[in-house]
Amino acid sequence: MRTRRLPRAGRRPALLTALAAAAAAVGMAVPFTGATPTAHAAVRKHVDTDYTLLRRAPASYVIGTAYRDWTADVHGDQQDGYRWARVYGNLNKCLWIYSGAVSGDAAQADSCGDPVTMPVSEFTNGQIGGGTSDGATVTTAAGSGCATYDGSHITAYGNVRPWEVPTTATAPLNSQVAIGQTVLWRYVSRDGRYVMVRDPRSGGTDGTGLQSWYFIPRGCLPTTLP
Repeated sequence: MRTRRLPRAGRRPALLTALAAAAAAVGMAVPFTGATPTAHAAVRKHVDTDYTLLRRAPASYVIGTAYRDWTADVHGDQQDGYRWARVYGNLNKCLWIYSGAVSGDAAQADSCGDPVTMPVSEFTNGQIGGGTSDGATVTTAAGSGCATYDGSHITAYGNVRPWEVPTTATAPLNSQVAIGQTVLWRYVSRDGRYVMVRDPRSGGTDGTGLQSWYFIPRGCLPTTLP
């Protein structure tokens, strides 16, 4: 008896999986594979918390910050507490925003298209610290370009646009980290000038008070990162 060959249609899912893996390997934007619908009409909302962290995918790497009253045009359905949105302020970029930090219901034209996960190669130089959700402990240092706002505590930034070369730092923050204290470093920006860190002394991840994730100049950390 002849062995029946699988119809081509039956092999399509495996082919699509292989193509997605290949795209990720070369740093291409990969469509988010949760139960995400295709492009929808957007809804205009505004940030109604002091700040909210922006991510490359739901509950993934922090790559920026949106602040109170910033506009965000959200697209599609909520995914793990996040919405795919065009975030304005000083970013004007389609990123993932925490859905609990925005409100509003005005209709708006779609400006983002289908949701995607930003590849790490697009916003880092390949240096990544820590595990899957947090950084690695490192002691800060007063190196080249490391500025303080009071002679001891590091000036940080809510945004540097880490996917750009060169980066542009905006939204300066008076961090609670003094030179010689520890932070948890997560990744170095694509151009090597800034590092995303988490300060365990600060507040939560979204909402009120001092934000705990932000960027500091690369010179504020040792030459070799753990």
